[in-house]
Amino acid sequence: MKSNFLKIMSISILILIIDCNNSINAQTNKGLCSVEINDVSKAISFNYLLGYTVTFKNNTKKSVDGIYWKVYYYNNANELIESDNSSFNATNIIDPIAAGFTKTLARSPRVKGASVVIVKITKVHFSDGTSCN
Repeated sequence: MKSNFLKIMSISILILIIDCNNSINAQTNKGLCSVEINDVSKAISFNYLLGYTVTFKNNTKKSVDGIYWKVYYYNNANELIESDNSSFNATNIIDPIAAGFTKTLARSPRVKGASVVIVKITKVHFSDGTSCN
């Protein structure tokens, strides 16, 4: 009887450890300073990630004229292939993201074997000159 109890406890602890490990390493897009990531879509062909689009939502009361992010590329086995930095900067031609609005941006990294794209915002710059890291 005691042996069965120990087996059940050992299995329960093992399941708990595996479950906690999966949640710690969960791959999720991450916003910053009330600028959220609504969607990340990707285009894959012949085992190459040809490009991705990311949709940012400005939930602040200020307009955003710069977003800096780190992008991680994973394969189907959940292994990191590579990472890169990218950014959006408003100009005279490209409008900033107004408060409450979204903007979709496209990038073309060409990464062999990547099937998962994770975006994490590292810095947000506002039109009033302030920024948030």
